[in-house]
Amino acid sequence: MKATAKMPKDSSSQRQKNLELRKRIERLQSELQHSQGLLQEAEQLQAEKSKEAADRAREAADRGQEAASLTKEKNSLLDEVDKLKRDLTLKDETLAKATNSFKEDVVQSCLVGFEAAVGQASAFHPTLDFTEHDLGKTLVDGQLRDD
Repeated sequence: MKATAKMPKDSSSQRQKNLELRKRIERLQSELQHSQGLLQEAEQLQAEKSKEAADRAREAADRGQEAASLTKEKNSLLDEVDKLKRDLTLKDETLAKATNSFKEDVVQSCLVGFEAAVGQASAFHPTLDFTEHDLGKTLVDGQLRDD
């Protein structure tokens, strides 16, 4: 009987161990499922972050290309401004030369006209002295005066 009495005790102990093992297996399976869920979430987050990083990299590349394009356009405009400044300087110099030439022509024309008028007056009035008459003098109160 000793052998039969021990057998049920061993089977009860074995059942208890089996029950504990099952519970432990269930806990481990539950933890595994939970871990798999966390892993899946982590993979989704990683995929989202990778996509965001790629989008930011594309945006940065686009901004870099835009900046390069703007820099190229700016340099082109600066070159155009320099060319326009050179053209304007050349035109200013040409205008200044033409203005000076015109002034000289006007003065020369006035001198020639004045000398012609004095010559004509001398021809009509040979007895009058016109030596004091000068283009630079003005008539004030019937008297010739220097400007």
